[in-house]
Amino acid sequence: MNTILKVLPFFLLISPWILHSQGIQQVRADARTDLQNATQRLSVLREDIEKQKIPLAQKVARQEREATEKRKELDRRLRLRDNRDANLLQLKEEVQKNERELKSSLRLLKDYARSWRQGTPPAEQALWSEKLGESLLKDQGPIDQSIQAYLDILQLSIHATKEQAGGLSFTGDAIVPPEGMREEGIFWAMGPVSFFSGSDGSAGFIENSFHSDKFSSIDLSAESVKRIEPSRLLQASEGSSISISQALSATPRTLSTIPLDPSLGKAFVMEGGELSVVEELQKGGIWIFPILFFAAISLLIAVFKAFQILGVPTPKKLASLDGSYRGPFELLRKTAKSYQGNKPEILEEILYEGIIDFQVRLEKALPLIAVTAATAPLLGLLGTVTGMIDVFRQITNFANPENSELARGISEALVTTKFGLITAIPSLIAHALLSRRLQGVVSKLEGFAARLVHLKREESNHAENESSINEPTG
Repeated sequence: MNTILKVLPFFLLISPWILHSQGIQQVRADARTDLQNATQRLSVLREDIEKQKIPLAQKVARQEREATEKRKELDRRLRLRDNRDANLLQLKEEVQKNERELKSSLRLLKDYARSWRQGTPPAEQALWSEKLGESLLKDQGPIDQSIQAYLDILQLSIHATKEQAGGLSFTGDAIVPPEGMREEGIFWAMGPVSFFSGSDGSAGFIENSFHSDKFSSIDLSAESVKRIEPSRLLQASEGSSISISQALSATPRTLSTIPLDPSLGKAFVMEGGELSVVEELQKGGIWIFPILFFAAISLLIAVFKAFQILGVPTPKKLASLDGSYRGPFELLRKTAKSYQGNKPEILEEILYEGIIDFQVRLEKALPLIAVTAATAPLLGLLGTVTGMIDVFRQITNFANPENSELARGISEALVTTKFGLITAIPSLIAHALLSRRLQGVVSKLEGFAARLVHLKREESNHAENESSINEPTG
């Protein structure tokens, strides 16, 4: 019993170690078994992987080739799309360019139609207004219809030009000056020149005042082309009127002579617009009167002084106490001859005073010419400023004054400047010439007087020498 009690603690002490040793061995055996099983499974898996690697590689390669082909197809389709977009843009640009060219062509056709209509004399406009209106009625749709309408107008203008080139005769009425009455008659157009022979005997050229057409700023329409300004007759000379009347009333195939106006009536208009001197002076206003007054005074003084200064005779020979001269030179000689004093300086002063008196007499009223030359342009400028003030007042009072009215007002304002310069320029030239001539005469008088003083001094010295010789010696 005691033995058992002694062995039992020892057994209790070593029993956990024994049990632990048996557990480790069991774990090692289990781990070794698991490792072998895992190694076998790994081998099996490696064999399976090796068996499946080639098919997978082939499948990957096949899918890569398919992806490459699909990528190429995508690129091709993208290029096709880009090319299609580029072609669409190019086509759109070409369409827009063609539309712009069509619009530009249409504007040119419209400008040509407007200029042809404005350049056609009013009498001939009545011949083509119906056809022109029919063509313009088509100008109410798309652009191709508008172009066709103005192409018809172009054809009409070509036909009208051909008719004019060969001579076009038609009937109508014209306004005959100076009463401004309408008169029926025969028109005859040859190119840009139109003639008229009325039933009451009036004959002449038809005015081609293109710029006076009051419808020139209105776009052509079927209504506007029917509003025609009446034709106006420009009365020619009696011989020209008779020639025109006979030529237009002659039977066909008869040779006739007809005058031609290369200026297309502008010469008659300019001739009728020319003003006489009196009419032009009347347009100068109140300031023209002082200008005319100064001009008249300056002219009278210039004429009188010209006769007075240019009439002074100049000696052709040297000064002499015993010679014979005319005018102030003779007066200086007589003064020097009659001087009995012994001091030449006093004689020189006397002669100089005579020259001064003569110069003052010649210069009298001559400065008034210089005053006219300086005052006339200022008066003209004053008249111009006054006239321009009236023009600007007209612009202020009327919203849209006529250009002709403004031009007339400016022309009237410049009349005073014109006559002021016409007065000043001759006055300035006359004053300069007369002053230069007067200075020349005075210089000759001074030289003549100096020569006389010198001769008188020599005569006095000679007399003193003789008297000293004749005195008795002591």
